Amino acid sequence: MPSRSRFFGLEVEGLGIVYLEASACGLPVIAGNSGGAPDAVREGITGLCVDGTDVKQIAEAVIHICSDSLRASEMGSAGRNWIVEQWRWEIWSKEFNALLVSQ
Repeated sequence: MPSRSRFFGLEVEGLGIVYLEASACGLPVIAGNSGGAPDAVREGITGLCVDGTDVKQIAEAVIHICSDSLRASEMGSAGRNWIVEQWRWEIWSKEFNALLVSQ
């Protein structure tokens, strides 16, 4: 989603950790398709990516998730599993360390 502030001209988030945090809590995610946010959502699996400047798309995504509680629960569970399998500190610290050592 677009940033509310234009501090130093930044208009989008680099990754959008809030989407990963929501997934870690087992919640389905709706993210804007700009910046790094799409990297924090598996489209149709852990949540939905929409044009963050299109109010109609945002509303449709919210309605879609809120009107199908079973699908929302499945997305939330898939998000939680994805975080546990791919985004834990232990995993990223090893990858980051390997990157630093290889340089």
